[in-house]
Amino acid sequence: MKHLFYSIMLALLLVYSCGNKQQSVSIDNLIVGKWRMVEYGGGYVNTLDTLSFYKNGKADCPPETGEFTYRFITSDSLIICNKSFGEQHYKILKLSNDSLIRQLRRQRIYAYNIDKPVNGEIEKYIRVTNN
Repeated sequence: MKHLFYSIMLALLLVYSCGNKQQSVSIDNLIVGKWRMVEYGGGYVNTLDTLSFYKNGKADCPPETGEFTYRFITSDSLIICNKSFGEQHYKILKLSNDSLIRQLRRQRIYAYNIDKPVNGEIEKYIRVTNN
């Protein structure tokens, strides 16, 4: 009877620990990689439009130039900053291993002192690589 009890406890412990490992993947790590835009506002896009997010908080947003960084405010709110231009605040509608769907919600343009809410188009991306 003791062996049965210990076997059940061990099985429960293994199931619990495996479940926690899957949940421990943070949203910060999930976004890291290169993403290719596949849809913008329901229309098609240039297949060369990509975003890259790195573990160090830096980002690349070609064809735009500048020094980009990103950070999360909450698990569904992302800010991308272009050091010399401004900030764009996005609502993350979906983020998974293979897809990113976001919508622009606020824009700050430093040179013109613009800081306003925006109801931007929905942008859909698929993962190209992990960085």
